Amino acid sequence: MPKNGIKVLKCILTAEYQLMRNNYGVLILVLTVAILNSCSKKDGTTTPIVPPPPPVPGCAVNASPAAGSFVTTTSVNLSWTSVTSATGYDIYFGTTTTPATILVSNITSTNYSFTIPSTVNVTYYWYVQPKNANGNATGCATTVTSFTYIVIQSPPAYGYYVVGYFPSYRNLAEVPDVKFRMTNTVVYAFFGVNASGTLSAPSSPAATIDAVATKARVNNSKILLGINDGSGDGKTNFRNMAASSTGRNNFIKDVMNKVRQYNLDGVDLDWEFPTTSDGTDATFTLLMKELSDSLHRDGRYYLTAAITAGKYAGSIRDAIRNEIFPYVDFFNVMAYDDFSTTTPYRHHSDYALAQTCLNYWLTTRSMPPAKCVLGIPAYGRPSGITQTGTILTYKGILGQGGNPLLDSAIVTAGGFTNYTIYYNGQYTVKRKAKLAKDIANGVMFWEKWQDAIDGNSLLKAACDTIGRLY
Repeated sequence: MPKNGIKVLKCILTAEYQLMRNNYGVLILVLTVAILNSCSKKDGTTTPIVPPPPPVPGCAVNASPAAGSFVTTTSVNLSWTSVTSATGYDIYFGTTTTPATILVSNITSTNYSFTIPSTVNVTYYWYVQPKNANGNATGCATTVTSFTYIVIQSPPAYGYYVVGYFPSYRNLAEVPDVKFRMTNTVVYAFFGVNASGTLSAPSSPAATIDAVATKARVNNSKILLGINDGSGDGKTNFRNMAASSTGRNNFIKDVMNKVRQYNLDGVDLDWEFPTTSDGTDATFTLLMKELSDSLHRDGRYYLTAAITAGKYAGSIRDAIRNEIFPYVDFFNVMAYDDFSTTTPYRHHSDYALAQTCLNYWLTTRSMPPAKCVLGIPAYGRPSGITQTGTILTYKGILGQGGNPLLDSAIVTAGGFTNYTIYYNGQYTVKRKAKLAKDIANGVMFWEKWQDAIDGNSLLKAACDTIGRLY
């Protein structure tokens, strides 16, 4: 028998011996190795099996921070997807769109934490290059994503708030400058939310937002963009817009564009009203948080909100969650319109209502007092009859003989003749302003044009009570 046949036979016998000690799977392995490594060479030497080298890995996908997102802390954690056959990763990081500096090299995990500089509004770009012994992944610069470091903080408070709404349909020339000096906050009312979920300016306004903003600034008052629903029922367009992240994002982008376009100081949101009965309490909360994040970037713009009086329990009151308190700079509590169409002699906004509303928001709900502003009407309502066409302005009531120191008068309006109307005179406004100074932080008037322009002014009564100079 040739020498090589003897060697093959020895290999087979050796394999059979191994069979007695191992299972069939191991036999196959032993036989294969024996034949290939020991039986194939004529000179008796063996050739070890060398596995093929791993392929060069592909690129990773950046996971966090999300592409184009904001980070609000200098402690950043980068993370990315794991790549098959990669044994390490290099992170390229910098402030250019194609960073060339390696932040860290050949790390084995798929995340990396580090601290960025505290300079705000800097955008950082990064990507990951996987690697192994056979080489580095190529073309990974195309996976670059970015994030921007920002600071979210409320702008500085500016003392006891005296807020006056100015509707677009009022004649600006009929409100003297001194009435603007009496307020430190003017809200232009209103831009509306349209069916597309963005903002629409009022049609054919008597006073444009530019004109009102100019007059406010000349008289050292903040100017806010008032936003209401615009649908006619007070909730449809808000509800539809806020229902999705895309809708909220598009709305907020438009809001920010308008604030910058008109050089405003912020936004007052007047959603009347979100409710727990249709889930808008949740979407309202998300909207306020996201709007706060954008307006409060670098502590630049203010966010305020007009909210329900809080007297009556139910789905509307419960929709204002405590978690929005940190997001909003102050709340205008609409402590008025508590009327009845069937009960006579009932005031729609007396001193007791102010006490009830402030007690609810401040005590029961723990709203920060510095963020609580008491709403006061500059108009009157009758009681016990329909409310259609029956509202009369404060200066209109005085024009029919009403007493500026009292809270009711017999007047004639569109819906009645020689009927009692209930309003806030100077005495009640002074009491409310003092109450708001003692336990809250301001008063709000709906609205400036309705007030008297002489010494009987309600704004004057409030300012004199709290010591505001004008």
